[in-house]
Amino acid sequence: MNVKKTIRTLLPALSLVGALAVYADTAPAPDDSFRVTLPTGYGAFTKQAQVAPSPEGEIKTTNWISKSADGSAVIVTRSEMPGKILDPQKFFDSTRESLLKSLSATLESEERAENGASAHLLFRSPAAFFRSRFEVRDNHFYQLLYVGRSAEARTGADAAQLFDSFAIAETPAAQPPAAATPAVEAPAAASTTQ
Repeated sequence: MNVKKTIRTLLPALSLVGALAVYADTAPAPDDSFRVTLPTGYGAFTKQAQVAPSPEGEIKTTNWISKSADGSAVIVTRSEMPGKILDPQKFFDSTRESLLKSLSATLESEERAENGASAHLLFRSPAAFFRSRFEVRDNHFYQLLYVGRSAEARTGADAAQLFDSFAIAETPAAQPPAAATPAVEAPAAASTTQ
């Protein structure tokens, strides 16, 4: 088993699972690296951050979480990798597979941008319906995730407005230039054996 590939593969998915499982009582999370407009009825974002070591350096992951009264949620995740993500498609593939496995979810559809830097997914689990957008910018991975109670809600007007409003700044605030960091290869898909 390749430990560094396993760490890079599982970290974004495990961070998301942690964010879904624990709505921490933390401070609101204004951030200059992205902009998003929450649908009516959602609370202010709370912020969770963690740092995980990897052979190439630290991986810094931050989750911003907002819930509605009906239990739906919006989660924005930003992971700062220790180097440029060289192959976004492989990174998306491994992240998607780890995410689906960790949530016991089934992929319903996936669309990728022509430039290869983003993907849009619909998937479901027995407990929820999900809509997600993956984005790679240099050494940063972003995910916008909507967690809803019905297939209609995740494709309705509120969800559409949410995804239409999501914008990533050209350079995340207070981040060093990516050219000064080493490159990071896309992780391989997580193994199903122990």
